[in-house]
Amino acid sequence: MPRSPGRRLAALALSVLAAACSSPPKVQSGPATPPLKQCGTEVVRRGDGYNGAARECIWQAYRNREPSEFTTTRYTIEGDPVTYHLEVTATGVVVVVDSKDRYAMQGVFRHACRNLERITQEGTEDRFGFALSACSGGGAERLAVP
Repeated sequence: MPRSPGRRLAALALSVLAAACSSPPKVQSGPATPPLKQCGTEVVRRGDGYNGAARECIWQAYRNREPSEFTTTRYTIEGDPVTYHLEVTATGVVVVVDSKDRYAMQGVFRHACRNLERITQEGTEDRFGFALSACSGGGAERLAVP
């Protein structure tokens, strides 16, 4: 006895349903994100706490385009903290500034910058900071990390 079109449709629906309930298809993911190299941190109060090795690490990481991070917290004369978190990426540097300076803009600001330069800190010959340019997202095209 020949099968009716309704039975063929039901059999097809069951086979599709069975295939859908079997193991899920493998989804190719993008390349794994490499872990960030930890360059270190510093907390600078009245000139004390500068970490030259950590700064040199993030500078070399930027030059080599090696995913890395560095955090510096600097205190204003009044004692208010301003934290800069730098993360080197394949395309530049992301800087997150967390300002609690009561005499300046307060809040958290995220900047994506293409360029990082090493600059001498004012009044010193052996300490350096960073100048960032071609920035977007944080309200400034240029910024400095003292």
